[in-house]
Amino acid sequence: MRPPISSGRIGDGGLDSCPEKKEEEKDSTSRLCSDLSDLRIERIGSTPAFQWISVYTKRPPMKQRFHHNIANSRLSHHAEKGKRDGLFISCVASEANLWALVMDAGTGFTSQVYKFSSTFLPKDWIMKQWEKNYYISSIAGANNGSSLVVMSKGTRYIQQSYKTGDSIPLKWMDKKWKEGFHVTSMTTGGSRWGVVMSRNSGFSEQVMEVDFLNPSEDINRRLESGYMITSMAATADQAALILSIPRRKITDEIQETLRTSSFPSSYVKDKWGKNMFITSICYGRTV
Repeated sequence: MRPPISSGRIGDGGLDSCPEKKEEEKDSTSRLCSDLSDLRIERIGSTPAFQWISVYTKRPPMKQRFHHNIANSRLSHHAEKGKRDGLFISCVASEANLWALVMDAGTGFTSQVYKFSSTFLPKDWIMKQWEKNYYISSIAGANNGSSLVVMSKGTRYIQQSYKTGDSIPLKWMDKKWKEGFHVTSMTTGGSRWGVVMSRNSGFSEQVMEVDFLNPSEDINRRLESGYMITSMAATADQAALILSIPRRKITDEIQETLRTSSFPSSYVKDKWGKNMFITSICYGRTV
């Protein structure tokens, strides 16, 4: 039996994003091709390992909360409790068909909706939310192909598009990069990839690392030159990491990554004491 589809809403009203036509692309099976000489991709690493990857970024003191090992039926409970406490969902991830939520008070969102679906990134629901000026702010897929989509108002985005397929949609991403879009969310569900790209993302430059070693010399070099880790996703066969340069230079920006075999609950609390907060998280192949 297929799991039930449920949805919920967080927040009320607030300022709408600038109305623009939003795009939704059909599924693609674009694959990494040797003739994509201008595509900003680096492929390194070989032996697979499966772990949680969490990224922490220094922020002013704020309230942040996390939940993990959440069944579908408990998603609404945690999201609504966070809403009552003034928190919005900032990150979502999945392991073994269970969900992890990160909620905090520093998103800048004014309203939020979310949906669990037995399908991978439900097109009709996403398009309906676009019509209401919500934008995708976080996505996660599970091993069984189900997904959790979070859409928010109060983002800076003015146009958004997404693509799904059996591999990373590299040609489509390169086309969107040239049109002024940047990757703002990314996930996998089973063997499928989902990539969201947005205009007015706040990024000036962006690159992708595929099958990365963590830490790798290339990633460290980019971090030292002003890049920040802004999205990541992994299947059993492949991992991808998005690094971006913010348009507005942030002084004293500090970012750390952590790999753990289980959800990093104790590490998160330790990082909070140093004003380091989770800004991205995923589970899957790391090296």
